[in-house]
Amino acid sequence: MSENLLNLLNNSQQDAAKHIDGPLLILAGAGSGKTKTITTRLAFLISIGIDPKSILTLTFTNKAANEMRDRAFALLDTSSLNTPPLLCTFHKFGLLFLKFYMMELNRKNNFIIIDSDDKKRVLKSINKDIPTALLSSEISKYKNSIMTPLEVKAQAQGKLYSEIADIYLQYEEHLIKNNLVDFDDLILLPYKILKDNQKLSQEISSKYQYIMVDEYQDTNELQYRLLRLLCTSHNNLCV
Repeated sequence: MSENLLNLLNNSQQDAAKHIDGPLLILAGAGSGKTKTITTRLAFLISIGIDPKSILTLTFTNKAANEMRDRAFALLDTSSLNTPPLLCTFHKFGLLFLKFYMMELNRKNNFIIIDSDDKKRVLKSINKDIPTALLSSEISKYKNSIMTPLEVKAQAQGKLYSEIADIYLQYEEHLIKNNLVDFDDLILLPYKILKDNQKLSQEISSKYQYIMVDEYQDTNELQYRLLRLLCTSHNNLCV
């Protein structure tokens, strides 16, 4: 069965799909079959006996995740899979992770996710003078750069950004007090939990022995650092 899967690929793609252990970079132009190679590799790993539960495939949009899942599963006899491999967005992975490990931050796992409109309403309740769109984008930028409100305050240049740092702090306090999570927290909080808990980092990394990322060029600093922690116990990262 595994050889039949590879017949769908050209020689270079086959080399990538057959690469089992160790880091792998699939580099090619748009429309050249990188996603096809990754989905075929996912099916190939399962076909040679690798536990589907040990494979984690990440991408950036729900549409891409659904399409990749359909393409990979079409290559497999899914009726024989007790548990399908986890294939989802970075944010969906973060959500699933927080449902199990939010208590590591001394917070309950019945948190509520707020959308961009909710976020702007919270920010407007804190400050009505600075445009909420600016506040929202700046705070998102800080979170994805893994900067705390105190770090932002220390580096702030000018009165406006010093004030934004103060608002950022109040915003975070509001989220924690009301057990709310914004979109960026779905990646930032798992990163913080794993960074501060070496044992758990090893455990999660051992659970997901094979990690693949589609559209890896779109990763930011936070996503990259989360991936590094997910590879704590191995270097089986294919991007």
